[in-house]
Amino acid sequence: MKNLNSEAFEKNIKRNHNLLIVGIILLLLTIALVYFGIQNEKKPLPTPVSLREYINNGGNSEDVYSYIDVSIKPYLFAVYEKNGIEESNKYYLTMDKENYLYVIYMNNNKFEELNVDSINENPIRTLGITKKIPSDIKKIVIESYNDLMEEEYLTFDNFKEYVGLVYLDTLSPVNDSSFYYLGAMLSGIFTFLLITVYTTIIVKNKKTLKSISHEELEKIAAEIYQDKNIPYEKMNFYLLKDNLVDLESNIVILKYSDILWAYPFEQRYNGLLINKCIKIVDINNKMYSVANTKLLDKNKDNILEEILSKLKEKNPEIVLGFTKEKKNQVKEKVKSFKKK
Repeated sequence: MKNLNSEAFEKNIKRNHNLLIVGIILLLLTIALVYFGIQNEKKPLPTPVSLREYINNGGNSEDVYSYIDVSIKPYLFAVYEKNGIEESNKYYLTMDKENYLYVIYMNNNKFEELNVDSINENPIRTLGITKKIPSDIKKIVIESYNDLMEEEYLTFDNFKEYVGLVYLDTLSPVNDSSFYYLGAMLSGIFTFLLITVYTTIIVKNKKTLKSISHEELEKIAAEIYQDKNIPYEKMNFYLLKDNLVDLESNIVILKYSDILWAYPFEQRYNGLLINKCIKIVDINNKMYSVANTKLLDKNKDNILEEILSKLKEKNPEIVLGFTKEKKNQVKEKVKSFKKK
């Protein structure tokens, strides 16, 4: 970018560089979160506790590393469906040698490992973490077990005593790093957006400044600060003698004689107002957003109307306001300038 001895241009450069700095900070945060996630996964596994002992002692917390010495082939009793398709991970009932009843959540590979005839004589230790039994699964457990036993043996009243309040989840990781990776994903998205915005702004600004002579830029910079009572300085917007200048993020420098159309514009996201500004269309049919207002400023509508009025004073040929007729009028003006 051209070396300009102007506080106004320096402020613009500094604001844009702040975007890059924040982007770099977020990039470092992303890397750190991924690192901590990997390190968390590498941590030694805790010593598993007997799920039966844990339940008998009144335990009902989640994410406790536990085991069951399975001695009965698992019995499939519940599976969730999504869009009419069964999920691959399912809920099973099983028992240990003491005939305690358990709920296990596992995939087909783990089921095949436990679905062997020798399991009655040689129990297979199955590891996982505890999860709370949902109410719908509890209801299906009661119905399924009573159907197997052909009597009303299991009820909501004795469920805690015979089954407990937790099941064994064999699929969720013991050292769960999903929090780190979710944070890294969000941070990474914001990093990409900030750096993309910064790069786009810098490229546009260089292109804008390259199209204007150094002498003209020096003249504009000097004019900006020759009057210390500039009405729209807080908006980084200036109405100079011959030029409109906006230095908020994208640098916009337009001669009043090149402006064809100007109208107020509201930017909304999901119905929520996030910005008010002025849209400018020049003789080359290029559109610019200038005079971005602070949303908390109660006078923002008056400020924009005042700016539009001053633009009209600078160039009486400028079309103000947005209607379908004025849009067509501007189209015709653009065509006439192209012919010239």
